[in-house]
Amino acid sequence: MLSEDRKTIIEAEERFRHELKVKLEAEAAGLKSGLNHLEEEVKQVEKKFSAKLMEFLNSSVGMWFLSSVVITGGAAALQQIQHQYEAEQKNKAQLIDYQFEIGNRIQNMKYFLRHAKTVGDAKSALSSVFKSKFPLSPALENQSLSALYFNLYQLIDGADKDKSKRAIEVVLDLEDAEVSLQSQKNDQALSIADKERLSKLVSDIENLYIKGAGQ
Repeated sequence: MLSEDRKTIIEAEERFRHELKVKLEAEAAGLKSGLNHLEEEVKQVEKKFSAKLMEFLNSSVGMWFLSSVVITGGAAALQQIQHQYEAEQKNKAQLIDYQFEIGNRIQNMKYFLRHAKTVGDAKSALSSVFKSKFPLSPALENQSLSALYFNLYQLIDGADKDKSKRAIEVVLDLEDAEVSLQSQKNDQALSIADKERLSKLVSDIENLYIKGAGQ
């Protein structure tokens, strides 16, 4: 049997739960009603704003504003396209200059090495590694072959980029070979072994030569 005091406590707890439930339900209903009202007000504001916006855009001032935005945006886009096109054309022109200069030097080295009989002849043939004997472009005359290939490397993509990188490595070997000749006298006979070694390096560079822009 529950004592009277215990019963009183339980009844008080039940009343509190009931009153709390009623209060929370009333607050929830009020909140929902307030949200519905707020949502309706937002819709009305959006509707009024849309109407005002269309009214403004249809006015003479609105039409002027729209045309200004379109013209300005279109001009900016056109200018960007033009700059991109000019940059691409400049890169293509540089690419062709590097390719022709490299090809010219390779053929010069091949020709003079083929006819080389002395160390001095070989030195003269390999001078194109560091400076052009017969420059096609004055701006590239004093650039070394490795520098030309490095600049070419910046302008190409894909398999050509890998070929250019390998060509740079062979050119550096050719530069080392040319330096090794400097310790020998010019009138000294060029050995068959040295001639074959140098000719092979030039042939390796020729095999890695990129013959055309975009190929």
